[in-house]
Amino acid sequence: MARPPRPERKTELLEQILEFLLDKTLADLTFRSLADGLGISSYVLVYHFGNREQLVAEIIRGIESRFERHRPGAERLSLDELVLWARTVFAQSLEHRGRQLQRLEFEAAVQDAVAERARGNSVSGYLSWCGFLTSWLEGEGFPDDDAAVWGRTFVASVMGILYDYVICGDREAVTASFEMLIDTFVRQLEAMRPCLGRRA
Repeated sequence: MARPPRPERKTELLEQILEFLLDKTLADLTFRSLADGLGISSYVLVYHFGNREQLVAEIIRGIESRFERHRPGAERLSLDELVLWARTVFAQSLEHRGRQLQRLEFEAAVQDAVAERARGNSVSGYLSWCGFLTSWLEGEGFPDDDAAVWGRTFVASVMGILYDYVICGDREAVTASFEMLIDTFVRQLEAMRPCLGRRA
C-alpha cells in the first residue's frame, strides 16, 4: 500500500531546493543533480513533484512566495504604510539570498519568453504586483487608466533596479536609485492629490 503524501515534507524539500539553487541555474537543473546535491533519491523528487516541468513550476512559486509574509492584507494602507512596505520588501531583495532568488526568477521569466509552452508564473506574478499598486492608486482617486500606467511604471522601475542589483551587485547604487524612485513617486502623488477625488 502506497504511503499517503505528506504536504509538509514537500514544503521542506522545496526550501532545501531553493537553498541548493542559490549558486546554480535552472537551465542546468536535473532530478539527478538535485537528488545528488540534497543527498536523497530521485524517486523522492518524482514522488513529490512529478516531472521536471512541475518541479520547476513549484520552484518558481516558492521563489515568488518569499514576499507573501510582507504582502498587505485587505486593509487600506496609508501612503506612509505603503512606502514602509515597499522599503521592507526591497531590503529583503538586497540580502544575499534575495539577490540569488531574484536571479532565478529573472531566469525563469526569460525562459518563459521563448518557451513553446510558457509556465506563466512570471507574468502572473509581475502583473499581480502591478494590479496591487493600481488598486491602491484607484483608491487614492486616480482614474483607472492613469492608475494602471502609474502602477505598472512603478513596478517596472523596481524590477529594473533589481535587475541592476542582480547583475552588478552594487547595493549602495541600487539603494540610491530606489530611494529616488520612492521620493519621486511620493512627491508626484502629493502634488496631484488636491486634484484627485479619493474613493471611499
